[in-house]
Amino acid sequence: MASRKVISIDEDKCTGCGECIPECPEGALQMIDGKARLVSDLFCDGLGACVGHCPTGAMQVIEREAEPYDEARVMANIVRQGPNTIRAHLKHLKDHGAEEYHRQALEYLKEHGVDLPEETPGEKPLPCGCPGSAVRELKCDGGTERSPTRQRPSRLRTGPSS
Repeated sequence: MASRKVISIDEDKCTGCGECIPECPEGALQMIDGKARLVSDLFCDGLGACVGHCPTGAMQVIEREAEPYDEARVMANIVRQGPNTIRAHLKHLKDHGAEEYHRQALEYLKEHGVDLPEETPGEKPLPCGCPGSAVRELKCDGGTERSPTRQRPSRLRTGPSS
């Protein structure tokens, strides 16, 4: 084993909110016994995307003896989770300047015949891939604008008669 950067979680500070979990598309974090846990050094890339999403400051990047990060094993796990997770992982690697890991991820996809998921224009899915999380533009039907200050006659037909 060699010394490298990995996530460390202070169990006393962790409230189990789970906000860090979606920020780790590698699958290195899981909720176990009501706390976030680093479940595998192999999956933790040490880039710390999860750290900024912890509201209690329970997470930090530290350097310690750890098994080497394995992008191929991470990709095997990610591919099973679908195109939104693949897309989130690739974006995560690019955003953190992890060019070598990004290259390895693309190589894994090519070697295993997995189509590279393309970003849908106008939509920014969350790592969880929830359909309701996609950004959409809402327009009024018929092209007429409604003004909140415009007075409309009441259609209320219940209540005391006058």
